[in-house]
Amino acid sequence: MPLDGLSDQSLMLGVTHLDEHALRLLYDRYSALVFTLALRKLGDRGLAEEVLQDVFFRCWSQAQSYRADAGSVASWLFGITRNRCIDVRRSRQAQARARERDALPSPDTLNEPGLPDDAEVVALQLTVRDALAALSEPQRQAIALAYYGDLSQSEIARRLGEPLGTVKTRMRAAMERLRRALILPEQQGPGAKVADRRD
Repeated sequence: MPLDGLSDQSLMLGVTHLDEHALRLLYDRYSALVFTLALRKLGDRGLAEEVLQDVFFRCWSQAQSYRADAGSVASWLFGITRNRCIDVRRSRQAQARARERDALPSPDTLNEPGLPDDAEVVALQLTVRDALAALSEPQRQAIALAYYGDLSQSEIARRLGEPLGTVKTRMRAAMERLRRALILPEQQGPGAKVADRRD
C-alpha cells in the first residue's frame, strides 16, 4: 500500500523509524491546520510559521514520545502547537518588558517593512471561518471541542454520547475538508478533490 493511503498512526510509526516520506505526508495532512491554530493563538503570521516548522521538527525528533493510546496524532500535534505558542507568548512578554526598560523607539521605525500585515491575518481568519461554515454541524461541534475545548477524541465521544469510531470518522473527514480549504490552489495537486463527507 502506498504511504499516502496509510493511517496517521502508521505514518507516525514510519517517522519513529526515520522515514522522511512519512513525515512529509503528515506535514501535508496537518500543516495548514497547525499553522491556522498557531496564527489564531499568536496573531502573527511570521511567528505562526516558526511554530509550524518547530512542531514538525519536534514531531521528527520526538516521535518516540507519541502514544496511540493517549490520543490521535492530530491531538498530539495540536498539543505541541499549543505548548509552543505558550512558549512564544512568554518569550514575547519578556521581550516587551525588556523593551519597556529601553528608550522609546523612533517614530520612523513604526512603519518598517516586515511587520505583520493585518490584512493578511483578517483574510486568513475569514478563510478559516468560511471553511468551518462549510462543515456539517456535527463536524463543527467535534472540531470545536477538540481544538478550542482541548478535548481528546475519547472525551468528545463521552461528551456527545456517541461511539468513539463515529467521532474519529467525523473528525478525520472534517480535518480533510479544512485542510483542502486552507491549502493555496498552487499547493494542491492537479487532481485534488475536496472531501465531501457530511456526517
